[in-house]
Amino acid sequence: MAINWTADQAAVPEPGDGHQADLELSSTNGPIGAVIDATYEGAAGSDGGAPVWGYRAVARLSGHLAAMHRAVYPAARKCLGEDQHLLRRCRAEARETAWALRVLQSHLTGDGGLAARQPGTVQLWLEECLDEYRSAEQALIAWMQERLTTLECEHLALGYRAALRRAPTRPHPRGPRSGWPGRMAFRLHAVWDGVLDGVDSRPGVGRPD
Repeated sequence: MAINWTADQAAVPEPGDGHQADLELSSTNGPIGAVIDATYEGAAGSDGGAPVWGYRAVARLSGHLAAMHRAVYPAARKCLGEDQHLLRRCRAEARETAWALRVLQSHLTGDGGLAARQPGTVQLWLEECLDEYRSAEQALIAWMQERLTTLECEHLALGYRAALRRAPTRPHPRGPRSGWPGRMAFRLHAVWDGVLDGVDSRPGVGRPD
C-alpha cells in the first residue's frame, strides 16, 4: 500500500498520487479470495479525497483484520491440524499491521504521542507490514482453498462477509483475538468504534454491505 504525505495537510495521506495499485491483490481463486479482494479494493478507493480516503483505508483494513480473526482463522486452525505455522505467521503479521494502522489513524486525527513519528517512517512501515501480511494471508487462503470443498469455501466467504459488516472500524492491536475473550472484544470494539465514528463525524467509514 502506497501512502503519500503532504506537508500542508498535517500528514494526511493523499490518494491519486504515487503507485496506489500496489494495494491490489494478485488474482485469487475461490469465493473467499474474491471477497477479500473486494475488501482491499474498497480500502484502496481514491474517491473522496483526503482525509476521507485515509479514514476509509483505516476502517476497511481494520475491519478486514478483525473479520479474518473472527471468521477465517478459527476455520484455518481446524483445517491446518498440527501444522499451524501459516496461521501463526498471519496472526503475527496482522498484529504488526494493526499497530501501523493505529499510527496512521493518529496522524489523521492529530493525536499526540504516536503521531510524533515522521510521516515518511509511518508510510514505509505500513507498506512493509501490508506486504508481509498479504503474503502470509494469500498463502493461508490458497492452502485452505486447496483442501476445502466448494461449499465449505462458500460458507467461509459468507462468514467473513458477515463478520466484516459488523467489524470494528478502528485498529485494536492490544485486544484479544481468540476464544470467548476475542469474541467479546470484537463486539465491544465494534460498538464503541461506531459511537466514536458518530461523535467524530468520521468521513468515509461506513461499513461495506
